[in-house]
Amino acid sequence: MIIDIIICLAVMLFLQLLTPFWWWIMMVPFLYGIVKARSGWKGFGVGMASAGLLWLFGSLYYWLTGGGIIAQRVAMMMKLGSPLLLIAAITLVAVLAGGFAGNSGYFLRTALRRD
Repeated sequence: MIIDIIICLAVMLFLQLLTPFWWWIMMVPFLYGIVKARSGWKGFGVGMASAGLLWLFGSLYYWLTGGGIIAQRVAMMMKLGSPLLLIAAITLVAVLAGGFAGNSGYFLRTALRRD
């Protein structure tokens, strides 16, 4: 499962750097769920971990390399108080989006399977 997380994470990172689209955090786990997931929980877990880690490290990188002022202002605008709470909220959104996408991919495969 660790290898699957690393592969999904690497593919998402490559696609996010190559294109301006953010929705790769849902497409890659969805495709993983269709192609390789053995259960709904595994699809959810791989999608959740890979998308969450990508956006957690990405937001921490931008915060630490000069985006602290913007993060502080957005956190104040959203009444969170701290940029770290903003990073936690961003990570939570990515975790849920990636997890449910992987789960949905698995269930789509099982729904379309002909026995």
